[in-house]
Amino acid sequence: MTADADVAEGLRAGAFYYLTKPFSADTLLAIVGAAVEDRRKHEELLREAKRIGQSFGCLSQAIFAIRTPEEARNLASLAANAAPDPARVVLGLCELMLNAVEHGNLAIGYAEKTALIERGELHEEIERRLVAPQFAARKVQLEICRGVDGVRFAIRDEGAGFDWSRYLELAPERAFDTHGRGIAMSRMLSFDRVEYQGAGNEVVAWVALKPD
Repeated sequence: MTADADVAEGLRAGAFYYLTKPFSADTLLAIVGAAVEDRRKHEELLREAKRIGQSFGCLSQAIFAIRTPEEARNLASLAANAAPDPARVVLGLCELMLNAVEHGNLAIGYAEKTALIERGELHEEIERRLVAPQFAARKVQLEICRGVDGVRFAIRDEGAGFDWSRYLELAPERAFDTHGRGIAMSRMLSFDRVEYQGAGNEVVAWVALKPD
């Protein structure tokens, strides 16, 4: 079932990856490896969020600044506790902040990231850009506001922005890629609403508070 409509139906049904026959052994291994790594990172985030505890739910407003992917993951584990269901929010929050770091501040484009992953060089390239003069001072800001109706997470990077509208859905043409699902999965699974603003270097994610 290789038609775009079939792929779209599979993605809507909840498939995180979609692989059609015929496929090579290398492609199968890359897809399975990416899925396993995504699952491992998700479980690690959940454990960290649980360890931190629910006291963070008392927060009403806060602003954080980060630079690196590691800081994005650590902050996601902390900040998710501002929401009523941290386990639901943590993965989406991490994905949006990683996107702001890697694609926003460090200007790693989609096709470039694909090539870096295939060569096993993504981590090294991120480390190189973090200390490069044109990127070293850039930071990603996370602002959290907790109101009577919900929790608002605003993430801003210092990059040039991007065409965010292409990534709000799990598009069939990207179903075979080993990355590129973060924004769509955040919108579908982690938040009640996700909205990009301006050129795409600010995203607001909102979670409703359940009535007592």
